[in-house]
Amino acid sequence: MTSRRTLSLRDRLFAGLAVVGLVAVAVAVIVTLTTRSYLVSQLDGRLDSYAGPAIIEQQIRPLFETEDSDDSRRSEAWRGWVDSDGMLHQVSSPTVEGATDATPVLTYDDLTDSSSYLTTASSDGSGDFRVLVRPFGNGWDITALPMDDVDSATARLVLIEGIGIALMGAGLAAAAWWVNRLGIAPMRRMVSASAQVAEGDLDVRLDTGAGSTETDELAHSLNTMIGTLTASLAERERSEARLREFVADASHELRTPLTTVLGYAELHRRGALAGTDAQDDAWSRTEAEAARMRRLVEDMLTLAKYDAEPDLELRDVSLATLATEIVANATVAYPATEFTFGGGDAVAHVDGDRMRQALLNVVANAAVHGGPHVTVTVVAAPDGALLTVHDDGPGMAPEVAARATERFVRGDTSRQRATGGAGLGLAITAAIVDAHHGSLDVASAPGEGTTITIALPAPNSSPAASAP
Repeated sequence: MTSRRTLSLRDRLFAGLAVVGLVAVAVAVIVTLTTRSYLVSQLDGRLDSYAGPAIIEQQIRPLFETEDSDDSRRSEAWRGWVDSDGMLHQVSSPTVEGATDATPVLTYDDLTDSSSYLTTASSDGSGDFRVLVRPFGNGWDITALPMDDVDSATARLVLIEGIGIALMGAGLAAAAWWVNRLGIAPMRRMVSASAQVAEGDLDVRLDTGAGSTETDELAHSLNTMIGTLTASLAERERSEARLREFVADASHELRTPLTTVLGYAELHRRGALAGTDAQDDAWSRTEAEAARMRRLVEDMLTLAKYDAEPDLELRDVSLATLATEIVANATVAYPATEFTFGGGDAVAHVDGDRMRQALLNVVANAAVHGGPHVTVTVVAAPDGALLTVHDDGPGMAPEVAARATERFVRGDTSRQRATGGAGLGLAITAAIVDAHHGSLDVASAPGEGTTITIALPAPNSSPAASAP
């Protein structure tokens, strides 16, 4: 099945202008023919006025023999008589100044049995005559007027129409060029650009001017769309890369405990674990690895929950109370590290349990990987509140600090898994803070320790705080 080819906008424009031009020419032709017909009809009326009574032979002979003619009546008409033999006899000629001496050329076929108007050539070929032929007696009475005025008026009309049509054609051509340049040509470039985008070329951009025409606005919109599409594709590629990295890291993290569990199970199945002490040690290690896998799976499920839409129970929480509680619990959990609450107080509209988990992850991470002293401080800000956790540990390289909140990223790649975890603590914290429309910043340098700042928005309700 073949599809019907339709005309492009440019072809339609040119076709429409061509039709307008043809209509203009047709109108000019009709006006010319109508005007000429009207002028000829007026000339016929003048022929009737000049014809008068029919000239008979008895009236002709005295005219032939008269030397002087009567000039009292000036006439533009040529009068004559055609006898039965077809001979044309001139009776009178035009008496106006500048009148032609030519006579109309008649043939026997032009002579009819009834009065008729006809157009004939002149004897000297300089123009045409409009002739009134009237049969009378044994011949025909002839009255003729030159058509010079009709021809000149028609010629002037044709000239004026020609100039008008030429000017109109020039105007239409200019309008077509203008419309094509401002409308159709940009549309064709947009079609070409869209085809390039469809083929995968996202670097194409359209030129835009300073005007506010619809095509220029459309070009701006198309450029914006291509830019948005490019950014979306780039973000999708980054997301896919992060997903592949996440899957690879998760597989790597799960491989070691699974290998340990399967190894001890294989030893037990083969009876290689002889003695109670060996079996207790194997089961203890198996239980530890299983617990580690459970924590890893729970952390990944927590991240997946925050990647969706977490269910938060928001209320006004005193951050000083929250920080004091975390410091007290961390002092018991990590006796080798000194924890200090640096003071300050602020109220944030947050989910107390989720924010406790986020701050605890940061403090625990500082206790395990930082120095011997960790300071937690609350700072009230004009547009919210800040929670800062600083440790005096070895710090991280800037490129590592920039990726510290990504999943399965460790600041110290050489640390042991027993103490290092899977690298999901800060990622979970960042997800919790982001769910509260806050931000998390990691500032660290080798030898200068690490400072993690959590910025939270101001409370929506009154500043009265409730216990977390």
